[in-house]
Amino acid sequence: MKFRQTSAIIMASGQSTRMGRNKLFLKYQGQTFLERILSLVKKAGFFETILVITPEDAAGCFLPEDIHVVYNRQSDLGQSAAVRLGTREATGDGYLYLPVDQPLLTLEILEAIIQRGTHDNIVFPLKAGEPQSPVYFGADFYEELLQVSGSSGGREVRNNHKDAWVQVAVSEEYLEDIDTPADYENLLQKVF
Repeated sequence: MKFRQTSAIIMASGQSTRMGRNKLFLKYQGQTFLERILSLVKKAGFFETILVITPEDAAGCFLPEDIHVVYNRQSDLGQSAAVRLGTREATGDGYLYLPVDQPLLTLEILEAIIQRGTHDNIVFPLKAGEPQSPVYFGADFYEELLQVSGSSGGREVRNNHKDAWVQVAVSEEYLEDIDTPADYENLLQKVF
């Protein structure tokens, strides 16, 4: 199933400072985190897939030919640089921003978010009552997403438009961010 005209934007150029090593190449159930998200996005059948990654990390892995690779040479400036770069390349009528460090994401979660997406809303799941990734922005937010700055990424756009929020109920355990060595150890103990 094609996800209408939604652009999947994979955010893979973070610094992994809390982890102390590159999260892209951490393994879970035989795949790296990067391989897992690329596989999930491929199964979903998005209109297009944009991978925002540093040139150094891209050189260290095999990337499928059917994705659009965008190099982030300013990853030290925070998540906003990746949001701007990915958004600039997107041609869909909506944008789903996907982190690499949520290795338990499922196709059902992506479908639940995308099915609610329109040109003028912002769709996301909640965990403990707080907005989580992945986040969908309709095309009406394109220009604002190109202007984000600092380390907050698209959060500033999301928080400026609470009237456009659509919250999706999903199983919270699948939204777990793996940010620290302790998070990763806990993940390795889980069986899904």
